[in-house]
Amino acid sequence: MPQPALLKNNGGFTLVELMVAMVIVSVGMFGVLQSINVSLQYNLKNELRNEGVRVGEKYTADLRGKTFTKLSSSYTPRNETVKIRGGSKNYVVERSTQVLAYDGPDPSAQQLTVTVKWAYRNVTTLNRVITVVAKP
Repeated sequence: MPQPALLKNNGGFTLVELMVAMVIVSVGMFGVLQSINVSLQYNLKNELRNEGVRVGEKYTADLRGKTFTKLSSSYTPRNETVKIRGGSKNYVVERSTQVLAYDGPDPSAQQLTVTVKWAYRNVTTLNRVITVVAKP
């Protein structure tokens, strides 16, 4: 039985099949690129947080290194610029002390607080380091 002439030449793709395949591949690639973008954003956010923690610990160690009598009740905020991924990021460092206990008229224990603030994607984040120092 002879076959119709239209069914003999079916070895290749039609233009419609090619377009559908291209749409499917492009949707898949868009999903992969979007997941890469999200992972890079979270990675940068974690780098900023780690750098904020490092800055806070640095200033806390600086305060703890001072003698007990040299600790002030107020400090002016400082700006610290840190290079991250070829760019720079500004961190605002606020320091304060609070008397916790007295030995007569003089303080015998103080709480040191270092707060580091930074902004990423219009969201301000902070890290606070708190420690207690006592008079020797």
